[in-house]
Amino acid sequence: MSRKDLTGRVEDLEAQVAALTARVEEAAVLNQRFAELLDVVTELLPAADTEKVERYVDELGS
Repeated sequence: MSRKDLTGRVEDLEAQVAALTARVEEAAVLNQRFAELLDVVTELLPAADTEKVERYVDELGS
């Protein structure tokens, strides 16, 4: 491979790393939001109708 080919390959890999880094950051934000939502649901769960909760769990599990 020529130097030009290698430089192009490095640039392609750097672009892939940048894209993956952005996706990781996005996933971290979504994970934090999900954790916050789960905290709210956990707080509200004791007051919920048990039958409805079980039905939703069944629906989510399938």
